[in-house]
Amino acid sequence: MCKDFIIDEYQIIAAKSLGTDIILLIAEVLSKEKIQSLTHVAKILGLEVLLEMHSENELYKINEYIDIIGINNRNLSTFFVDIQRSVELFKIIPNNFITISESGLSDPIKVSFLTQMGFAGFLIGEIFMRSSHPGKQMEEYIKQVNLKT
Repeated sequence: MCKDFIIDEYQIIAAKSLGTDIILLIAEVLSKEKIQSLTHVAKILGLEVLLEMHSENELYKINEYIDIIGINNRNLSTFFVDIQRSVELFKIIPNNFITISESGLSDPIKVSFLTQMGFAGFLIGEIFMRSSHPGKQMEEYIKQVNLKT
């Protein structure tokens, strides 16, 4: 996945050339029209699109070519993290999209709760990036999530 702040079609072409199969578009920083054009380029290149959302005000930017909707629990202005954001937005996102929760998911209990709500996946990085043994950390984390669900 290409997690760059994509704002230009050239970045999508570059991502594809590096072997990316999915790009991240951040609704908060892109207009509806720009999301539409970037999604169009991604689809021509055979890429999937993850549209990251932060608030209900961004729902109008969803288009039918988006593959996955991610709800970011981190406020980009304050960096405050609250999984309640995922809980609230999940209820109003059209159910024909795969929906994932992003950021602030270091507690397996939160992931179990969100899984039971219906989230299809999670974007988790920080807890593993801080570990000296990320593979072992991930394995243990997954075991804990499975015990709780």
